Amino acid sequence: MTQPDKRQKRLVGEEDIPDDVWGVLRSSALLEVGEFRVFEIAYQQWHGEDGEEKMIEKHFTRYMFNDIVPPWVRHFCNKVLKLDGEEALDPADFGIVRKPATREQLNKGLEAIMYIILALTCIFLLGESAARYMQLSCVLPPCY
Repeated sequence: MTQPDKRQKRLVGEEDIPDDVWGVLRSSALLEVGEFRVFEIAYQQWHGEDGEEKMIEKHFTRYMFNDIVPPWVRHFCNKVLKLDGEEALDPADFGIVRKPATREQLNKGLEAIMYIILALTCIFLLGESAARYMQLSCVLPPCY
């Protein structure tokens, strides 16, 4: 008797998700793309051409609100899950290529982190000042 693949095991709370929807969600996570992108890739794989965005959006809307997964998406997701089970999944096979971050993107990220740290420091110092002004003996809970 074969044991089920641990990667295909559902987590707590995922048992109620329909199989087709779970397949889309899992494929999206494995390929590290959004669910709509899964629909786009599935259409291209099934029909051999890029689909019009409005047409794919129509199917995606039915998926989002009614859990209806088209056959071409189901087929694609089964393929992705099978490849993952065989440890042969490569997102590049589906045209998903990660671009390395540019120097400008890294600088923007560092700048954002600096602003966040500065803002949190200011908030903490303002809270500390307010606590001293109000003569509180404790600033951060738990206070005993």
